[in-house]
Amino acid sequence: MNQLDLNQLWLNLAEPLRRFLGARLADPTAVEDLLQDIFLAAYLNREQLHDPERSRAWLWQIARRKLIDRYRSRRETSEIDENLTAEPQQTPPILADFEQCVQHMLARLPAQDRLVLQRTAFEGISQQALSLELGLSFSGTKSRVQRARQKLRQLFDQCCAIERDADGHVLDCYPQPQSIQLV
Repeated sequence: MNQLDLNQLWLNLAEPLRRFLGARLADPTAVEDLLQDIFLAAYLNREQLHDPERSRAWLWQIARRKLIDRYRSRRETSEIDENLTAEPQQTPPILADFEQCVQHMLARLPAQDRLVLQRTAFEGISQQALSLELGLSFSGTKSRVQRARQKLRQLFDQCCAIERDADGHVLDCYPQPQSIQLV
C-alpha cells in the first residue's frame, strides 16, 4: 500500500471510525488517540496488506483489535500497599467440600470433557491456547468447553442443590433428596 492509498483510507474512513469509537468510548480525546493509533498501526503494517481491495476490511479489523486492546489495558486496577503482608487465604469448609465434590463430578465426565474443563477452568489456560494444544479450531474448542460445562452442570443438578449469593458465589451445597441413596 502506498502513501496515497493510506491517505485515501483516512479520507474515507476516519469519520466512520471516529463514530464507531465514539459510541464505545466516553472520552473524545481517547477516541482521537485511538484513531491515530489505528492509522499508525496500518502504516507500520502496510506490507501485510496484499490485496488493496480488502484495505477497508483490513483497517476495520485493526480498529476492532485496537479497541479490544484498549479495553483490556484499561481494566481497573488498584494500588497495593507494599507494606502489607499476604495472609494465607483459608478456604471455608463448605467450599473445601464443594471443591472435593467438583473433583468427584469431573471424574464422572468423559475424558475429553474432563480434559478441557481441567485445563481451562482449573489450570487457567485460555481456550485459544487449548485449541492450539489440541490441534482444533478455536470455535471447535469453545464448543467443547461449553458442552463439557453443560454436562458438569447436569451432573450437579441431578445430585446437588447449590445455594448461591447474588453474585453467583457458592454459599452452600447439599444433596438433592432424590439423590440420597439409602444403604
